[in-house]
Amino acid sequence: MPDFGYRLSLIEHDIWSEMDLQGQGTPLDPLKAVLFTHTESEECNEDCPEVLRKLQSSSLEELPYNFLVTGDCQVFKVYGWEYESNFLKDLSGNSSLVIAFVGNFSRNPPKDCQLKAAQALILESVKRKKLQPEYKLFVLANNAEALQRELMHWPRYTSPRRMK
Repeated sequence: MPDFGYRLSLIEHDIWSEMDLQGQGTPLDPLKAVLFTHTESEECNEDCPEVLRKLQSSSLEELPYNFLVTGDCQVFKVYGWEYESNFLKDLSGNSSLVIAFVGNFSRNPPKDCQLKAAQALILESVKRKKLQPEYKLFVLANNAEALQRELMHWPRYTSPRRMK
């Protein structure tokens, strides 16, 4: 994936969350896939840490993603590159980097800077050798039609995935 000239703004988990994930989960090996989805929640364009804490408290556990991309074009680390996301418990046998756009993207796609932030995150994942260079890209298509339409043009896009 080419460098698009977009600088990754990565917010560490302990900056925005009070939950401790140290030692919580299955360690990740270099991954072969990226799975995109959306939170189907309100979007945030400012004060995103507060919106994320609300999402977190409504689920009563840690959010089930590796990273979140917010409307202020920052990337927030949840499980990060260290641990497998518990989002995939319904997709057995698929160890993927799970990236969620914060908001509902069934009708309108994420903002351009959010898409660039997600691309920068993928590039950084490959550079850190956390994601294999020949990765596959999937979009969880449940209620994410606009997101699906946007990402199907990205390099390494494979197909939509559906959860039961």
